[in-house]
Amino acid sequence: MKRNGTTYRYLLLVLLMYGFLITVLNLNYNSIYMDEAIPILIGQQLLAGEPCPGCPYMTGSVFIQPIFMAFGDSMGGLNGARIMNAFFGLALAIVAFLTARLLFDEKIGFIAATIIIFSGQTLYLMKLATYDMIAAFFLGTAFLMLVVSTRAGSQLWRDLALLEGAVILFIASVTKYLLPVYIPFFLAYAVFKHGVRRTLILYIAPVAVLLLLYYLFAPFAPRAEIVGQVQSARSMTQLPLSTLLDWSLRWVSLAYLLAIFGIFHEKWGIPAILSIILSTPIIIVHLMTRSEQSVNKNMIYALVFLAPAAALGVDHIANLFSMRNASRTARTFFTVAVLVVFWAYGFNNLRWLERQYPDSSQVIDFFDENGFDGMRVALNGWDGVVLIYTFGDKYPHARYMHITDIADSGNSGPAFKEEVDFIICEEFYGDQFPCEEYEACIKNEYTLIEDFTITHSWGVTSARIFGRI
Repeated sequence: MKRNGTTYRYLLLVLLMYGFLITVLNLNYNSIYMDEAIPILIGQQLLAGEPCPGCPYMTGSVFIQPIFMAFGDSMGGLNGARIMNAFFGLALAIVAFLTARLLFDEKIGFIAATIIIFSGQTLYLMKLATYDMIAAFFLGTAFLMLVVSTRAGSQLWRDLALLEGAVILFIASVTKYLLPVYIPFFLAYAVFKHGVRRTLILYIAPVAVLLLLYYLFAPFAPRAEIVGQVQSARSMTQLPLSTLLDWSLRWVSLAYLLAIFGIFHEKWGIPAILSIILSTPIIIVHLMTRSEQSVNKNMIYALVFLAPAAALGVDHIANLFSMRNASRTARTFFTVAVLVVFWAYGFNNLRWLERQYPDSSQVIDFFDENGFDGMRVALNGWDGVVLIYTFGDKYPHARYMHITDIADSGNSGPAFKEEVDFIICEEFYGDQFPCEEYEACIKNEYTLIEDFTITHSWGVTSARIFGRI
């Protein structure tokens, strides 16, 4: 048993090396996009002690993920910011290993870590400078501490683990404001394992007090600005229930299939059921709100809990296909075969995810060559932060504004009340404000300079740049 445990730890090290290499060797898969630029810029402002006008609108604590991203950016630019999440992704795999190891054994722990690393969502979010991977790490660690609280050798250590889990659950909840949806499920799990009294004192009370103090006293805690922003996003991105269910399960369908097999595992079927239940809150939220925003990224939170159950499923399938043969070679062969299928599924998802957002390289290259300090640029989308991040040092006095800020519908018809040097019209970020509404204004004073076609995994969009006549 000791020799087997050592073997799985060496295999875990190899798995982590694979995850690190496949991430860092392709950090330049796409240009920076809006949801990366915003937290990096906010983190830079906070570290420099500058005013932070965007901080009240962030949907997670500005003192956690943005600080990490800004620190990484200061060390290595965009690649440095992205690689910060690579470390959190590898840490999440270790958390999955430890959790499944405590619940089951070393082999199931290694398979759970493999499912995390082989998932397309994990590999994608490991090189995306957004909130998701850091939040997933804290959420997974909070659950790990719950498991530790049921396995520790003494009551003192069990209580300390329960209390520590409460603190980490609070950190996860403020890292991304979507994650409090998991709190009721965690509380139910704690009550089931520890009873009402101990859970109330060591888990419910600490989480509630910390969240209240954060809401009342923390700078830029969630207020009306965030609520309005979330409601606006929800109203613009609603989908039919069937479509949203299809979009949600697309990313975790194979993990759920394996988890269902895990329910029939000879030794640990019931824990698989609990893992599946814990994976559902994020899906329930999307289905109730019918909002598709970030659904492909948010499924990482379901995967955090699916991994142990799916690992049981892989082990159960290997036993079935080997005809419960006592030969370790036969079981290993079928285990590897199932994991290879999962890897192929995840790699296909990864390639799709890498091209879901616009590659703005052509637009960036245009302004790198034709821009100038002091230029004024109007955009029909909200992606001016991409240019601010990219050219903040090169064009420190440039201004980027939304096209609605310069439009004026006077008695003589629509016109621009302020002159700009360039207008960017694009169909991804600017789909809510198509430039066709300002076509007369643009034709009178501007001429088309560039018309770029941007290819996505789901289709194409255009980005047109107009300059003054």
